[in-house]
Amino acid sequence: AISATLAWGSGTCLAGGLLGPDRWAGYIVCSLLKRMSKSGKGLKKDVAVKASETEVAVNMHKQVAELKTKIAGEAQKIVHEIFPEKVLHLSKMIQEDQLWQYPDVINNPSDVIVEEPSKKRKLEGGTEAGSAAEKVGGGLGTKVEDLLKSEAVCECNKCVITQQNLLKKEIQLCLSYVTKVKIWIQLNIPKVEDGNNFGVSVQEETVNELSRAEDTSFALLDSMNKYFMTRAKLVSRVIKYPGLRDYVVAVQEVDRKERINMSLSLNDLRNNYAIMYDTITKNLEKIHNPRSQHSLPFT
Repeated sequence: AISATLAWGSGTCLAGGLLGPDRWAGYIVCSLLKRMSKSGKGLKKDVAVKASETEVAVNMHKQVAELKTKIAGEAQKIVHEIFPEKVLHLSKMIQEDQLWQYPDVINNPSDVIVEEPSKKRKLEGGTEAGSAAEKVGGGLGTKVEDLLKSEAVCECNKCVITQQNLLKKEIQLCLSYVTKVKIWIQLNIPKVEDGNNFGVSVQEETVNELSRAEDTSFALLDSMNKYFMTRAKLVSRVIKYPGLRDYVVAVQEVDRKERINMSLSLNDLRNNYAIMYDTITKNLEKIHNPRSQHSLPFT
């Protein structure tokens, strides 16, 4: 570019008779050097900015890599230690704890409505409402007006509440474990390429199994809320129609059904731990190295 500019400038000036060839060549070289020095300063600034951006990107990449290493360590500990420990712990609870046995008439309390002992109110006839634990539906002659004025209190099924509290804690732990293991496997999935994707399909199938365990846990939490809504509607009927024993029996059956549901849910949770542990340990090599060079044909 410089030689072309020199040739053009010298030829033009010589043709016009303005400057000699030597003086014109020196003038062109000086002007080009000035322009190059000015552009060089801007280039240095751009290089400095790019260098700082590159340094920030390297630091961020390093932090992300450290996070991936931390997640991998926690996930492998969960798979090899916590999963089998949970299988044994929940199996022991199912076999030995009477709370998780299927309920019968003996261990399924039949008390539905009791009257709060600390509160007494006068009825219209001048009699005092009983302060002892009085079961609703105990007498066919009980009037609805008398029952409402007695400030009756509905007691929850204590066995169901205890089961739900324990199961909620186990579900929360399961969800936290599954989330860590799933993100570990997803971070091990390589970039998309043609061929040699059998190991990637194993990883995806394992992630699907973990997602299924998550969906089961969330569905169980949702069913707990529906139980209380169903029971509350039946109890309101018991208060409104205390002489109808069918409503009292309906509440008892709802409690029995929920206890059975809690027991089955604990079994499902134990089975999910066992399935996840078995699936991951059997395919651990493919999860770590989904695209091994030894699996390529004719190599």
